[in-house]
Amino acid sequence: MVSERDSLTVAVIGSGTMGAALSHTIATAGHACTLLTWDDWVMESINATHRHPLFFGGLSLHPQVRSSTRFDAHVSGADLILMAVPSHAMRGVARSVSHLTHARQSVLSVTKGFEPTTHDLMSQVLAEELDTEHIGTLSGPNITLDLVKNLPTALVIASNSPQMRQHGKRALATPTVKINLSDDILSYEYASALKNIVALEIGIVTGLGLGDNFRGLVLAEGMAEIVCLMTRMGLQSDVFYGLAGLSDIFLTCSSHFARNYTIGVRLGEGSCLPELLDELEASGETAEGVESLLVGKLLTQQHRSQSPLLDATHALVYGESNLGAEAFLSAMQMGSGN
Repeated sequence: MVSERDSLTVAVIGSGTMGAALSHTIATAGHACTLLTWDDWVMESINATHRHPLFFGGLSLHPQVRSSTRFDAHVSGADLILMAVPSHAMRGVARSVSHLTHARQSVLSVTKGFEPTTHDLMSQVLAEELDTEHIGTLSGPNITLDLVKNLPTALVIASNSPQMRQHGKRALATPTVKINLSDDILSYEYASALKNIVALEIGIVTGLGLGDNFRGLVLAEGMAEIVCLMTRMGLQSDVFYGLAGLSDIFLTCSSHFARNYTIGVRLGEGSCLPELLDELEASGETAEGVESLLVGKLLTQQHRSQSPLLDATHALVYGESNLGAEAFLSAMQMGSGN
């Protein structure tokens, strides 16, 4: 437990799986944490039973997690604000609370994606909308059910702000959650968003029934394409071999809770993208990899980075090709006659 002197007041905005799970972690670390939601029934369930009404199979959140719909009562007084909303909603939510924020606060995005309209990173969106320079991003393997179960993991908080890094570490470090720090926010944030493309790729070839050996080849090639792209962008590509890349990709492709991989599998099996996105929206979840794929395609074109596997994935996901397995075999140079 932290001392009273070291205790933070934290507001978590967004009551999906990530917001709820990280609220549990913050309370476990000994900090005052309010989970802000737009849903009265979510608030009432958490406050009355310490359980989320939709997620975690009846597991209890830490009893010190409190939930509220009163953003005006909790945002201004927070030392740290966690933004746990989908990428497409980040700007609107940030703008709606901007009048409640101030320059001394730290703000941490836990969303691994790009804004659909501008293709901005979440930290860039927050910097434009909020009155603080203390902005950071969270990377690494963080399947939410494991966090609620207090199972071990390691995460990275990246920020240009020393205050943000220290607030983030204090808020999230527990006996089972190790926090690493970096000042290279761009490399970590791009790696965290672009890794979703590799998860989609592996999911698709799984759904196409191309076998475990081919899955391994796609993992290697998919990572190599992203590393090449990051290098051409002037980013620290080694980040992609650590917690933000390889570790998170492995998790995403081995857990049935991972949405990007699951979406990929179903696409490979023949489902159509609009149908899958409607299902996710109905459950209150999102697959950030779908937007990441669009941005990744644009970035490879902009930086003239070769990406045959990404191109084949983009063509299948967005209905530009019906070749299926043939396109992926060709991208890996394994077609007939090779």
